[in-house]
Amino acid sequence: MEEKRQYLEKNRHGTSIFPAEYYHCVYPAGLAGLPVHWHEEFEVTYVRKGRCTYLIDLAPCQVQEGDVLFLPSGVLHGIPEGKTRMLETDSVVFHPSMLGGRGDACQMKYVAPLEKGDVRFPDVIRAGETDGLAGKLAGLCGRMRESFAAKEEGYELEVKAALLEILLLLYREAPARWLRRENREVVEKLRAVLGYIKENYQRPLSVAELAGVCHFSEYYFMRFFRQYMNMTCVEYINQYRMEIAAGRLAAGRESVTDIALDTGFNNLSYFNRVFRRSFGMTPRAYRQALQKEEGQ
Repeated sequence: MEEKRQYLEKNRHGTSIFPAEYYHCVYPAGLAGLPVHWHEEFEVTYVRKGRCTYLIDLAPCQVQEGDVLFLPSGVLHGIPEGKTRMLETDSVVFHPSMLGGRGDACQMKYVAPLEKGDVRFPDVIRAGETDGLAGKLAGLCGRMRESFAAKEEGYELEVKAALLEILLLLYREAPARWLRRENREVVEKLRAVLGYIKENYQRPLSVAELAGVCHFSEYYFMRFFRQYMNMTCVEYINQYRMEIAAGRLAAGRESVTDIALDTGFNNLSYFNRVFRRSFGMTPRAYRQALQKEEGQ
């Protein structure tokens, strides 16, 4: 199989001296969903094929072939359950330090406002709009894909040059805006609880425990989470665990039982039931399907 889905919030993107990584991702139609997450790095994603609904900072956003997403630090993003139509993307995830040295003009004038969330470009640059900007950005994404694939001498310079050119194009051709702050507290609360789930998904998590992260009562927390995430916290935790489990089924030869236990399920039957509901097949059938596709 050409690609296994990448779960960006779990990966180290590049190295300490070259903090950038390329991901080619394929999401089958009817995917159970990519859990909403966030990271400190910037992300640029080119939609090669298909379409889906992204959730970006709590708002649904339709994307399709030819569109380019630019997501700076801290932006909540994911794909709601069952909202894909055979999506294929190229993504580069990189730390903003790649774009400017400490204290230089590039960092102070252009990178820092994006990193702090003071300025924001459109989350999606749409194909056919903004005087062909999406096509220019797609070309740069393609150049970086080839650089990461070949890793010829100086490829790091080539990737950095493309990232700087992307930033230049955005500042010159995309309409920037100062962020409205009224949803800031909501986003911060959600970041805190999603980060807590990420760090603790391997053990039982109670509503009371998660509510404590936000300093809410259990009743208010359940209403709050469902209002902004369009699912209960239990549904989100199961979805997150399923994505981790699917990645491990695809990546190795661990037993289904070991994966179930290590992703927070003490009951194998319940794990199998949740997995089937999410992916339309049992964990073993899922692994066999991947192996068959790889063999082809």
